[in-house]
Amino acid sequence: MKRAFTLIEVVISIAIFSIMAVYLYQAINTMQKSNDINSLHYEEEIKEQKIVKLFYNDLFLQTNVYAVSNITSDDDFDIFRLHTRNSIHAMINPYVAYFVKDNSLYRIESREVENIPLTYEGAERVKVDKLMENITLFRIYANKNSYLISYQSEEKFTIFQISLPQVSADSNNTPNNN
Repeated sequence: MKRAFTLIEVVISIAIFSIMAVYLYQAINTMQKSNDINSLHYEEEIKEQKIVKLFYNDLFLQTNVYAVSNITSDDDFDIFRLHTRNSIHAMINPYVAYFVKDNSLYRIESREVENIPLTYEGAERVKVDKLMENITLFRIYANKNSYLISYQSEEKFTIFQISLPQVSADSNNTPNNN
């Protein structure tokens, strides 16, 4: 004799499956939202690490010919200029400047020292990269062979220090704080 499911057993199993499906859907939805948030934070962290690496490379690869870094203060934003061997635009020993304009952090790379703000004259010899937006603070403090760099963007404050190797007393690698 074959035994079949009764109508009440089928209805109860469908009800239990429906309750489990609702909870499973909520768990998957929560996991998807969490993944989206983590992905956004991951992308921001990668972008910030690239900026820090760019500062490190520019400072560690300063040229011995013109290794004097120049920091100019203006309200909450500094302008940081240096001559380096690090280039992201295939220039040989470019002059680099970091500055904030319209609450965005920029890095310019050129073959000659450029005045900031930039003008249209000679724009073909300058490469400009927008690094970050919504900058409310950009400061660089220099002390001998050490730099303290800080910036604030959208409620996030970032600060890091770069300490360069000691150089001999006869070289011109002393930063200049104007």
